[in-house]
Amino acid sequence: MKPEITRLIAALAMFAALAVLPACDKVPSEEEKQAMMQARIEAEAQKQYDNYQQLKAGGRADLALNIADHVIANFPQTPAAAALRAEVEPLRAQISAEREERRLQGLWVYHDAHDAEAGGRVRTAYIFATEPLAPAQAGKEAPRARLVLRRHPQWGDDVYLLSDHGPFTCGSPCRLSVRFDDAAVRTVEGEIPETGEHAIFVKDFAHFVQHLPETSKVRIDAVLQNGGARTLEFEVGGYSATTIGTR
Repeated sequence: MKPEITRLIAALAMFAALAVLPACDKVPSEEEKQAMMQARIEAEAQKQYDNYQQLKAGGRADLALNIADHVIANFPQTPAAAALRAEVEPLRAQISAEREERRLQGLWVYHDAHDAEAGGRVRTAYIFATEPLAPAQAGKEAPRARLVLRRHPQWGDDVYLLSDHGPFTCGSPCRLSVRFDDAAVRTVEGEIPETGEHAIFVKDFAHFVQHLPETSKVRIDAVLQNGGARTLEFEVGGYSATTIGTR
């Protein structure tokens, strides 16, 4: 056979083989491509949803919320996103409430220890007022007022205010106005100590220890020698009665 004929037969055979290839390797249609893409998206969203459920069950609601927001923003048309939309706002409210509870609890400082000089166990709980008594000076913190509850083996049970901005003053007889949330104003006896501390006693210990655990805010009207009449507000909603007790 002549070489020219041989080369022609080989070329025709190669062409025939190439013509058959598309039938063996079918190209997906546009609809099939979209279906595959959607399946991958839904699988990834479901994987994130499973992580969300595990974190929430493990007490990590804050991280679970981050995942929920991510799924809703990035995979909005998936069943996982639809499920999360029904859960995310209640979860966000729960996290906000828990953060506020921790903030309020962190405002209180407690001490409970045996004091040999006092002759027994001394227990205190105190919280700073929400607003300072005066502007801060250069290099110093703003002066503040404290509300203190104390149980002392020698001095007894007391509620008193401490001032970082000079002493309190009070009329004769000494009276203080105290308000627990929206309850009626209580007019109680006050007393400025003769020992010189910038303090004033609020003679209402029994009422304080009984009602503080169920109170959000306490407001006390007092007068400072260096600042005049003030309403001192205390966010007491995080108070724990464990140290001081309720009676």
